[in-house]
Amino acid sequence: MTKNYFLYLPDNRLCSAWGCTAVSTGHTKILPHSVYPPIRHPDDHHFDWKRGRILQAYQVILIAEGRGLFEFGRRGKTQVVEAGSIVLLFPGVWHRFAPDPELGWTENWIECRSTAFDFARTAGLIDPSRSVLPSTPEIAAVFERVHSLAVEDGLANQPLLSTLGLQLLALLSQQRELTAAAPADRLVERARMLLMERCTQRISVEDVAGELGVSYSYFRRVFREKTGVSPKQHLVSLRIRRAQDIFANTDKPIKEVAGLLGFSSAFHLSSQFQDLVGCSPSEYKRRSIGGD
Repeated sequence: MTKNYFLYLPDNRLCSAWGCTAVSTGHTKILPHSVYPPIRHPDDHHFDWKRGRILQAYQVILIAEGRGLFEFGRRGKTQVVEAGSIVLLFPGVWHRFAPDPELGWTENWIECRSTAFDFARTAGLIDPSRSVLPSTPEIAAVFERVHSLAVEDGLANQPLLSTLGLQLLALLSQQRELTAAAPADRLVERARMLLMERCTQRISVEDVAGELGVSYSYFRRVFREKTGVSPKQHLVSLRIRRAQDIFANTDKPIKEVAGLLGFSSAFHLSSQFQDLVGCSPSEYKRRSIGGD
């Protein structure tokens, strides 16, 4: 169990080179009816409810227990923050937050100066108007790692802490993309994953459409609209890429590879391989062995 702590770190040129420098992290359990925030942080991070605060960096805050209020922006938009929520603070954006006095809360945070976060903000992957987001088990696991490294030796581990800040950004950006994606986009992404996982099995794209709960005609049309190729063409390309790996790294004959990858015959594999790679499997094997 993590004990209460907080840590402030200096700028680090190595970390800034990859676009993220962790400058603060901590874990605090705020008990019911406690003074909040505790008067122990630097002046530029301490605040009271009446005045609020503006930071010059990004903060990712995980509220693991309890409940409270978060208010941000020029118009003072207020949201209830439940356990299992992420509060994302942006540089230059006024905010204030506090736990419910009757419940308290447990807060975990990491603060980063980051051009990577800047880019994600510009691209719309993170948005000051959507500063309260649901957490995930993956995000909670990253914070466990953050606390472990910070308590062990925060200064020595600052580069690793900074990469964990980037990992949190990736998880939050992915969550935003999945939430914002249209149903058709999600359908195609799920289909591509299924096809990649099962390209070595004797499956059909009609089977995939059925598993996804849509008709094959709809599936084929949407898939082509989103990717530029039909599901069957995509499946063949996945199998040919896998065949390239096998031919380059094993001595398996063409007939055996065809059977492994769901082709009806060695001729069928060779024909598709020639069309997509530009040479026969035998020629590809020869080039791979020769290093050409």
